[in-house]
Amino acid sequence: MFRYGFHHGPGVFGWLFLAFLIVAVVIGVIALVRMWSWRGTSFASPRPGPPPAGPWTDPALTELRTRYARGDISFDEYVERAGRLGFPIPPGTSPGQ
Repeated sequence: MFRYGFHHGPGVFGWLFLAFLIVAVVIGVIALVRMWSWRGTSFASPRPGPPPAGPWTDPALTELRTRYARGDISFDEYVERAGRLGFPIPPGTSPGQ
C-alpha cells in the first residue's frame, strides 16, 4: 500500500548519510580550531616563521652586556653578575684585554 514513501523511516542509507555528515562536520570544526590556534588569534595573522638561525643567546646576559657597554655597571660588577648567570669570566681578564 505505501511503497513509494518514507513511512517506515529513512532506512540504512539515510542513517549512514547522517552519520557521515556528522563526522564531516566534527572533523571540519576540529580542523578550523587547530588552524585558528596555530596561526594566532585571527585568520589574518601571519604564520610564525622558523626560529632564527645561529647560537642561542641568554637575554639576561645580553642585557648585562648592554648595561656594561653603556657604563651603568663596573667591570667587577659585570664579572660577578655574569658568574651568577652561569657565564663565569676567567680570572685575570680585564676590560682592556
